[in-house]
Amino acid sequence: MIAFACVYQTPEKEEIKFINAAVKRAKTANKLLIIEFWAPECGPCIRLKHDIFENEKTGEFLNRNFVLVNISQADPVYKPLWNHFNLNCQSTVIYMDKNGNEIDRTVSYDGNRDAYLNFLQEVSMGRNLYSVVFSAYKKDTLNVTSNYVLAKKLLFRYQVKDAASQFRKVLLYDPHDKSGHNTECTSKIAECELLLTLEQFRSGVSVP
Repeated sequence: MIAFACVYQTPEKEEIKFINAAVKRAKTANKLLIIEFWAPECGPCIRLKHDIFENEKTGEFLNRNFVLVNISQADPVYKPLWNHFNLNCQSTVIYMDKNGNEIDRTVSYDGNRDAYLNFLQEVSMGRNLYSVVFSAYKKDTLNVTSNYVLAKKLLFRYQVKDAASQFRKVLLYDPHDKSGHNTECTSKIAECELLLTLEQFRSGVSVP
């Protein structure tokens, strides 16, 4: 008797199919992939579109280096992708390499167009990526410069509590300000505390 085993393959999830198709498109074009999440009622989303993603002055640079895919709440894949990337803010932008690996992300947008354009330049050249910054920090968690660079990256990603913690570490590890970062770090800690207070006010949830 010959027994035949029936193998059932789990259907590929919609979000994975979407990402794979977008990555393939970017890889064919030899460009990096941007997945932009947005909603029409989201102020930072609209400002980011106006200043960067739909701005004619930045269009040539973006088209040369990136494939841009924008996802709105009207798209059926929005919620699955939201869960897949573990998002908690509408105005999130995911940056992926040609192999489909997430290399960085931004969350919210404070209107600083020059800072965002500088970030895009760095991403296009593979510089100052979160993965690189975090790896450098993990090699020596007591290094003042590594803590400072990571703190700035975290704040840019709107990981406010984590950023404040890293800025405080700079002050702790460099009490005599040999690096020259302490004044800025003190200012950034105050900025983080203000952002957390505003977030607390909006959500009605206390911040530990």
